[in-house]
Amino acid sequence: MRAGVWSRLWDRGEQAWNRHVRYRELYRHLDRRRAEVKARTAWMAELTEEELAEMLRGLNPCVDAIQTAGSDVPDPSKGGSMTGPTADDTPPT
Repeated sequence: MRAGVWSRLWDRGEQAWNRHVRYRELYRHLDRRRAEVKARTAWMAELTEEELAEMLRGLNPCVDAIQTAGSDVPDPSKGGSMTGPTADDTPPT
């Protein structure tokens, strides 16, 4: 086998090994994240249908309140400032 062919085969093998190692680490990281999420949300599996329905009923007012509060914020693209009052207590322009 010629040296150039052997070198290319070696490089391909090395690249495949590096991909394998890199992806193995990514999958391990992903598995750890999945386990963390599962541990944080395990309590939800123990909820009854009534408790879930109550949570969902309470969620709608919270979302509405957040949307209402978000609509009160001035739009910076229309020239409104999002900073507080200036040093002499005059409102920002």
